[in-house]
Amino acid sequence: MKYYFLVSYLPELSREDKKLKLRLAELLSEMNNFTEKDRRQLELVFLSRDISLIKKLLTGRDTPIENTLYDREFWKDQIKSPKDVEEFFADFFEACASEGATPKNLDRLYETYYDYVTSQTDNAFLLAYFQFERELRNILAAVRARKKGLSPADFLVGEGDVVDSLSKSGAEDFGLGKDYPWIDRLLTVKDPAQLEESVDRIIWDYLDEKTETIDFDFDVILAYALKLQLLERNLALSEERGMDIVQQLEGF
Repeated sequence: MKYYFLVSYLPELSREDKKLKLRLAELLSEMNNFTEKDRRQLELVFLSRDISLIKKLLTGRDTPIENTLYDREFWKDQIKSPKDVEEFFADFFEACASEGATPKNLDRLYETYYDYVTSQTDNAFLLAYFQFERELRNILAAVRARKKGLSPADFLVGEGDVVDSLSKSGAEDFGLGKDYPWIDRLLTVKDPAQLEESVDRIIWDYLDEKTETIDFDFDVILAYALKLQLLERNLALSEERGMDIVQQLEGF
């Protein structure tokens, strides 16, 4: 289905935006204007926010995340006693209850999320995006592991050619530079903030590339939501850093 009016109404986004003319909450308020199938696609995107909230709760960082599909109290209850969630969530919470919220289990949470998304949609754009995000996350994990002198294989999720290369290759670019030319950015950046910025740029460029030849398809709205998530997250992080600086100056 085409969404001529809504796509025309969406304000243009730039990676450098410091103020947003449209927030995620406003985009969510348009959900009733989408077909049931398209609404489901957007819910799969926003479920990533719940994944981030769950990770924070399990690691003791009980900071709020807005525009999740389910609120903080719901997830706190499910972590204690999973009964109203998809099977992959229940399995994950039970594993955490017996093994703890280990880094390996937290990686498993993202892997099961990716598997769940791919089992719930036939949208070519979403399938390609989540495959890309999984590969980006694995490459980033491998780069970080190697810099610390650790085995990348211990920090990867899923299977496939990319995972095999990251696990076994001794090349500086893991033998992936031809297919993923942006890997050089991740290899050369040392400052964590700059690394985060590089990752965001890689995602943003990917979304631009995948939507440059389509105009009013729902995929444009999905890409817009993904970009808006990046911007809102970065603005929230900037505010947190600013508060940290103020508190340090005031002696808190």
